[in-house]
Amino acid sequence: MNNKIKLFLIIFILLSITSTPFIQLTPSFKDDDLKDSNIDLDNNGIIQVMGVPSSLTYQERKSIYLQGCKDSDSLPAQAARVYMGLPINSEVIEKALNHVNARKDTSDFRMNVFVRMMYFERTKNVLPIETEIKIRDAILNFKYWFDEPNDDNMIMWTENHMILFHTAELLAGQLYPDRIFPNSGMTGTDHVRHATPLIIQWLDRRAKFGFSEFHSNIYYKLDIMALANLVEFSENTEIATKAAMLLDLLAFDFANNYFKGTYATTHGRTEDRKKVGTSLEDPPDKDSTNEAAWLMLGIGEHDPNNKGDDAAIALSTSKKYAPPVILERIAQKIVSNNEHKSRNSIDIEEGPSHGIGYRTQNDLMFWWPMSAPAAAETVDASFELMYKYDLKPELIYNDELFVDVLQIGSKLHGVNVSEYCTIIDEITQGVCLETANTYTYRTPYYQLSGAQDHQKGMDGLQEHVWQASLDPHAVVYTSSPGGISPQEFTGGWKPRATLYKNVGVIQYDRRMLSLDGELISLILEYKPYNHAYFPKWAFDQVISSGKWTFGAKGDSYIALYSHEPTRWVSEYELRALGKKNVWIVELGSKEESGTFEQFMASILASAVEITPLELGYNVYYDSPSRGNVSVSWEGDMFVNGEVVDLGPYPRFDNKYCYQEFGTMKTVIRYGSQRLILDFENVERTVVSE
Repeated sequence: MNNKIKLFLIIFILLSITSTPFIQLTPSFKDDDLKDSNIDLDNNGIIQVMGVPSSLTYQERKSIYLQGCKDSDSLPAQAARVYMGLPINSEVIEKALNHVNARKDTSDFRMNVFVRMMYFERTKNVLPIETEIKIRDAILNFKYWFDEPNDDNMIMWTENHMILFHTAELLAGQLYPDRIFPNSGMTGTDHVRHATPLIIQWLDRRAKFGFSEFHSNIYYKLDIMALANLVEFSENTEIATKAAMLLDLLAFDFANNYFKGTYATTHGRTEDRKKVGTSLEDPPDKDSTNEAAWLMLGIGEHDPNNKGDDAAIALSTSKKYAPPVILERIAQKIVSNNEHKSRNSIDIEEGPSHGIGYRTQNDLMFWWPMSAPAAAETVDASFELMYKYDLKPELIYNDELFVDVLQIGSKLHGVNVSEYCTIIDEITQGVCLETANTYTYRTPYYQLSGAQDHQKGMDGLQEHVWQASLDPHAVVYTSSPGGISPQEFTGGWKPRATLYKNVGVIQYDRRMLSLDGELISLILEYKPYNHAYFPKWAFDQVISSGKWTFGAKGDSYIALYSHEPTRWVSEYELRALGKKNVWIVELGSKEESGTFEQFMASILASAVEITPLELGYNVYYDSPSRGNVSVSWEGDMFVNGEVVDLGPYPRFDNKYCYQEFGTMKTVIRYGSQRLILDFENVERTVVSE
């Protein structure tokens, strides 16, 4: 359905509604219709991850990656070729320049490659003079922020885009300090002055609050590219040092959440193509962070065919950044066993307590990267900023129709836009990347990870709330597609996920919207089911019995329960009709549970009691491994009568680091060493105790 037809239908429905109270409806639906492990020990007892010995040093891994770039035709590889003093592919550069000069979206990705290339060119003299002039002119004529004149089609204000634009501006200004940049009329020195406080603010906010795009397996690599550029080329010592410290924190995140070569955790932003595989011949795309994690810590997956990764090339061509060895030691120590809690981001209502309001442009540049331009607190100021700089609504709200829907809906309800955003806050606030208390539990056989009790009943855009992993492909998770998310397995209506070690209870339900909200949701993307991604092709065995579905991969096991009836609709999708359901997951292994048959028998003999509530359920599960597990839609989760910590979590809480949320100093301990990342005093040190 094209946008014009959608808008016509939405307006027709809104105009047809004379009374729009919150109508509580409860529609009911009936269901009528690899290898065992990638971690091995070689003959010398050295751990190998994805076939690559972790005994390789960081410098050796960099060298391996760079060698693969020598014959690559990717744009990032051209920067590596300049770094190595090799000739470049002019056609590749020309194509990227056309993209940048047209100011298309993601031009900031390419601009960060170009500025890196030009810094190397100052000593390498590889580029043909005509190519160098074209790159210089593109840098001088680029639009570096939305308050500069002239039209563009670039998203600038998500978390990753923001640091990419600011980094490109700073480094471009340093390259040409006395030149006039025609689009802005500013000198290079002016651009440095403009970018510097914006970069420092972005770095400090990540240090204090973590990443709103938490654990993103698509966008972290772009953050890494920008941060590596700042470490390498920023003439501002504070910026370079803080950028290096944030790279360290990202490496620490990888250490705590990677499992058998994959970023096997919850993601604030991801895409179906990274999480869904239809067969062994068509598996999910690899995590975009894999090469960076492998380079930094030796734990990701190095693919010899990957010769154009932005982050990997930025790291491989950096002489000034190296991850502290203590982080790699921790990564190898916990590769088979770990329990980790962390917190990223804040709730919108918490802003004033942190000195962040909702009205100024600077305030909005905190909220927009959290996907919060339609939240009730920010929408009025967001509209004002949009109109002030003639910004395209679809670049801010993902769909140009969304602004029309808000304005028409508010008029028909007789309220202002911010009040209407409160009426449909399941959508307007649901897409906001608010507080994520993430939990990861790892054994040699499996990993269970998720965002605890995260925005239950709200609609998301790109979130991946929880995941159980037995190996890189034997992965299970659930989702409830629909709402404004165009994706089938990521985004959609968020559950109440509650996890404890190897057991999780995941409940789907939501409050009914106003009548017009429900009808609009139906038109935009209505999918009356929830489902599990359970790729039968990735398991050795998959067996269904009653409400349970079991999977075995080598000596690792999983059991998944659905309260509502399920049916297989493909070799990887298990579907239950309705918006309301509860799923239970339990993981086991040969070491813990005996044979697969014994694991299944113990699960099937366990009591499960589910009582539907107006919203959600009362759930009782007698877990064979953990004992009595009980949880409802609201309140605590209990295991054997003890309250499970669902958050709010500290910034980091594990065996090696405890840091209160909102503080600016991280201390990571391993053995007699401490890595101290002090953002307030701009100090990055490793000390021995």
